Amino acid sequence: MYCRTNPPHPKRNSKGLYPLHRVVLENKLGRLLETYEHAHHIDHNKDNNSPENLEALHVRKHTAQHQKERKPDLIECICSCGKRFSVLPYEYRKRLKQNKTGMYCSRSCGAKHPHTLRREAESRHPVS
Repeated sequence: MYCRTNPPHPKRNSKGLYPLHRVVLENKLGRLLETYEHAHHIDHNKDNNSPENLEALHVRKHTAQHQKERKPDLIECICSCGKRFSVLPYEYRKRLKQNKTGMYCSRSCGAKHPHTLRREAESRHPVS
């Protein structure tokens, strides 16, 4: 949500609009937000722009707080030794690129058993 202010906000866009949540927070603080500050919605509801729900956070702290909340999607795998393990998608791609024959649950398993990795979904349907 954007709004027009009177007098016009110094950081307004070309249409004269400025984000409502930032205007509400600036009025609460009695000053303009610095370039390194973000307006954070405490209850994570972006439609709730009440002054009690907004706080000014440093960009780094705001980013770190939201990174903690993100849960990465893990790829569930089953090694042919029978062990189940999970890896992040980028780690999965990296391991497969490094080892063309497959991916193992551990280095020691890779040394003992020359087998290939199958995703859990694929392992339910044996490849003939």
